This record gives sequence, C-alpha cells and structure tokens, in this order.
Amino acid sequence: MKKKLTLLIFLFPIVIMAQEIKNGALIFDIGKNKREKQRVQDSIDRVQDSLKMTQPMEEEPSDEQKQAKRVKEKKEQTSITQEWRKEGIIKAIAHVGINGAQIDGDGYAGYNKIGLDAGVGALFRFHQFFSVLMELNYEQKGAQQKFTQQNNQGVIDSSSRQLYRVGWDYIEVPISINVQDKKLVMFSLGLCPGVMVRYKERTEAGQDDTNNPPNGQPNKFDLSGFAMLNFVIQQHYMLGIKFDYSFLPIRGAQYPGVSKIIDEHNNVLTFRFGYVFDKTSFKKK
Repeated sequence: MKKKLTLLIFLFPIVIMAQEIKNGALIFDIGKNKREKQRVQDSIDRVQDSLKMTQPMEEEPSDEQKQAKRVKEKKEQTSITQEWRKEGIIKAIAHVGINGAQIDGDGYAGYNKIGLDAGVGALFRFHQFFSVLMELNYEQKGAQQKFTQQNNQGVIDSSSRQLYRVGWDYIEVPISINVQDKKLVMFSLGLCPGVMVRYKERTEAGQDDTNNPPNGQPNKFDLSGFAMLNFVIQQHYMLGIKFDYSFLPIRGAQYPGVSKIIDEHNNVLTFRFGYVFDKTSFKKK
C-alpha cells in the first residue's frame, strides 16, 4: 500500500505537466503555458492599438487660445488679490474701552486707575495686508493706590487710610501701521501724541495736591508708543487689547530714592470694543 501511495505522489506532477500524448508517449512542454499567455497579451495589445487609432486626436490649442487662457487666469488672480477693494479703501471706526493705568516713577505699582478710552478714526487700506489707522481719542490715565493701611490687630485704620490718586485726561491723535490677516486679526504699531486737558491729584491722606504737587506740575504734552492687537468678529466688530507707554517724561519721579525710574511715565493697558463702517454697513437687508 505504501509503495502504491509513493508511486502516485511521483506520477501526479507528471500528469499535471503533460500536454499531449503522441504515439503512446507522454510529451511535456513546460514553456507552452508561457507561450499561450504571450499570444493572449499580444492580441490584447493589438486591440488596444486599433482602438487608439480610431479615436480622434486632440487638437493643440492655437496661440490665440493660449493667450486668452493666460489673460483669464491673470484676471482671476487679480480679482482674488484685490477682493479687499470691494469693501472700500477707506473705513470709519468707532471704539470704546476701559483703561487700566499706572504711573511708572510714582513709587506705586499696578494698573489700578480705571479710566475711559473712547474715540473715532479712519482706516486707509492701501494693500491686501497693510493699512494706516488715524484716530481722535479721549483717554483717562493716571494712578491710584489700591490698598489701605492696617493696625497691629489687622484691622483697617480709617484715620490712616491711603488715598493717593492722580487723574489726568488727554486728547490724543494716534497713528499706526497695521498688518491684517484676511478678516480675522489686525496687529498695529504706532505713535500717539497727546495734550493733557484735565489734571487732578491728591495725597495719601486725601488732601488735594493739584495746584502744588510735591514733585511739580506735569507736562501738558505727551508722546507715547503703542502696540495693539484686534480680533475681527463678523466683519464689522472688533475686540482688541492695547499697550501704551510714554516716551517723554511727564515729570520727575515722586520718590527718587525709592523708585528705580528717574521720571514719571504713563503706563496703560486698554481693552476695547470697536465697530467698522464700510460699504456693506449701509446695504439694505
């Protein structure tokens, strides 16, 4: 039985590979399958070649067609890059905000003086990403002492309450260069000249020191630099944050031996809300 099984195992590949029998003998042709596959592939190639010959050849565009295509592509590109012109080159902006102010050089720290920031302006857009902004603002700046003194038992002593306050208001004309990213963000750098229109000061004891401050009257003119970041919301609305610092001294330092700063300078942090007027603002819905 084992001999028969072994014989079948050896004869099985021969039966598979046998292609034809001639004169009672098995004739093997291992390369026949390959030749058959090659003939089938040659037939497929001939059919494909005939189909290509029957298909109409595409005509090469003429010079006029090529020129018209280039002009069309250029117009489309120009339309994309100058889409901002459709909204208007000049836009009006109104804003209102809150100032957190302090005076560097007065011996106190913290943006404790809360004031108003309000104004109007005009934005001149001369490029897809660049513009110039000019504003007319009313700004309330100054300083304020936040804390009060306590006695030995930790109780606030009303008789020694610290009431240091400085309030000076300005009319300012800030001018800035703006970089815009589409309609989402606008970053500004600029200069801000201003004139003081109101001034009031009192000591820690609450005494009015406006007419005779210990370190002299403040300068009426101020020149500061500022950086501002605005986030555009729904095309017309903007939320922004602004940092403003005086280049010129307002007056001498109040406590020269204590303060590290020689002179007094305005230091202001502003949070503001703005509205942008353009051509789309007045379209009928």
